[in-house]
Amino acid sequence: MNEPEDYAYVELNDIWKIYKNEDDVIHALSRINCSFRECSFNIIVGPSGCGKSTLIRILGLLETPSLGEVLINCENTSDQPQKIRNSIIRDEIGMVFQSSNLIQTLNAIDNLTLPMLSSDNKKAKDLLKKVGFTDYNKFPNEMSLEEEQRVCIARAMVNNHSLILLDEPTGALHSREAYEIMQLLLGLNRSEGLTIILTTNNKKLSQFDCNKFEMIDGTILKK
Repeated sequence: MNEPEDYAYVELNDIWKIYKNEDDVIHALSRINCSFRECSFNIIVGPSGCGKSTLIRILGLLETPSLGEVLINCENTSDQPQKIRNSIIRDEIGMVFQSSNLIQTLNAIDNLTLPMLSSDNKKAKDLLKKVGFTDYNKFPNEMSLEEEQRVCIARAMVNNHSLILLDEPTGALHSREAYEIMQLLLGLNRSEGLTIILTTNNKKLSQFDCNKFEMIDGTILKK
């Protein structure tokens, strides 16, 4: 069955994240209600410390909200045991962070084949080609920051993930490099049908053709 065009692949329903430190209560996220359509490209813009990284971790099922529901492909993940959440992460979600987290002792190919459910050098090379990286035997300490991010984006797709979450992926890059990474992601969104959710504190990135969200003090203000 074909889904309607406005099919919400990811939904956040009244999400709160509350941390307690002795007598202090910190509302890292509060009253977040938003959705992201399947195959859409979404940018969440907000200043450092506003809760973007916490939101990405909750979307990526690495943390659970204190209150509220996270629905992925119509499945409420919030009350699921971690074993089920891990299977959703394995099958659905790829993640990219500002820091690449590539394994320094492995070359580009091996950094991709390691997390694969079934190791496949040809598939790894094909993915690296898609992100514009063909120096397959290069190690992370030999790569530029932009090259590292390209490899990380390829790694996020190794298990045919349909949801890609990126937390400040261009934060350490120069303006030209950030522009090229954004163009790459937009191309992958269109060619691969990926649902992409990206956070940034760079308002210039919201000029790209995408769905725009603004975040401040743990709340999504507007779309």
